[in-house]
Amino acid sequence: MDTPDIEQQLLEQAENINALKDNQFALVAQVQVLQAALASILLTHQDRPALVATFERYMKVAKEAAPTLATRMEGLEAGILSLMGKHQA
Repeated sequence: MDTPDIEQQLLEQAENINALKDNQFALVAQVQVLQAALASILLTHQDRPALVATFERYMKVAKEAAPTLATRMEGLEAGILSLMGKHQA
């Protein structure tokens, strides 16, 4: 391989990495906005016990569907449950 080919590949890979970073930052921003909206709804919902039960069922399905993410989901799940008034030990 010629050096210019390697340099071109490195430039392309750097551009790809930067695009992935941009996408990751956009996803993080979206999640933050969704979390704020969700918290606003959860804090004012009239039937929190039913909401908690439904949320726990959906989280069980989500964790079973993505077991590699389950551990990361648990911390977020605990935070949402706390917002809904269910405190875990």
